[in-house]
Amino acid sequence: MVKVGIIGVGTVSQMMHLPILSGLHDLYQITAVSDVSPTQLKHIAETYRAKAYADPYMLVKAPDVDAVFICSPDQYHADYALAAIEAGKHVFVEKPVTLCIEDLEKLIAAEKAHPELVCMVGYMRRYSQGFLKCKELLASDDRKIEYMRFRDIILEGDFFMDQTRPPYLCSDISDEVKAESSSRRRDQITRALGNDCTDQQRTTYVMLTGLGCHTLAAVRELVGLPVEVESVSVQGEHVIIVFRYNDFLAVYEILNDQDVVQFDAAIEIYQHDRRMKIKYETPYLRYQPQTFEVIESTKKDTKTTLYGPDYRDPFQDEVQYFHDCIANGTTPKSDFADAMADLVLFREI
Repeated sequence: MVKVGIIGVGTVSQMMHLPILSGLHDLYQITAVSDVSPTQLKHIAETYRAKAYADPYMLVKAPDVDAVFICSPDQYHADYALAAIEAGKHVFVEKPVTLCIEDLEKLIAAEKAHPELVCMVGYMRRYSQGFLKCKELLASDDRKIEYMRFRDIILEGDFFMDQTRPPYLCSDISDEVKAESSSRRRDQITRALGNDCTDQQRTTYVMLTGLGCHTLAAVRELVGLPVEVESVSVQGEHVIIVFRYNDFLAVYEILNDQDVVQFDAAIEIYQHDRRMKIKYETPYLRYQPQTFEVIESTKKDTKTTLYGPDYRDPFQDEVQYFHDCIANGTTPKSDFADAMADLVLFREI
């Protein structure tokens, strides 16, 4: 039984990690929670019968915490993760692991200094069943990739949550805490991009480290890193990127928080006579049917194979995988060192 402390009990924690950890009662026990909202913290602590910590640095030192889940705003990830490692705790950090390379380098050094600990980044799309099947099929034959396109053209979660299970959110965070948080975030993005970065570059970088992180990390696991970023076109919060790989081109499109009710997130791989498509649904509605489609064609015939639907939750799959790594003493595929490739790519973009 792994005893868990959770730092940050906002939307993602309440919609995913808290109910998942609670449901996996044979693997995990939630013993501690921390948040900057006193009312929210009290409510969640009572709901999950966990000890409430106003100070997250006290939570990571608690003797009844074996692993720390860090679901706070991005700009606090590095400090909390480093404190948890130094306290001898396993660490699960929601993506992005950090906002700037320098902070991630410190975490990688701490990870190497404590090989007995499991440090994992929450790239949940890399644990979905469709993704894993696609990776298996890519490895099973030598058909060349001729083109890829992937995208995140989505409506954010409020529409879905308001009609299903709204999180318990409070507005009692002090102005001082809000100002410090905003200043810290701006400072870290400046360190990532340089003092002369533009507002548009900041906007694009935030989109990549937030939503784009999921898809680009998944594509990286499937086909590796591009050899070149050919072009980047931006218009506010709409970004189109052309990547060059050794033998093919790929296009990524990201448009966050549009008003059309859809979640158009997908990875498509073209291999001349085969097209594979991983389709992702909004994570704010759990247990939706997930499918993975493969079309294979000849000059005279065509066949479509649909894997699924399966109803497994990728968030739950990655949390179970994290437990397996702890139990078996193995390094997760999405550890801190793995995440470095994404931050380097985002800065180049």
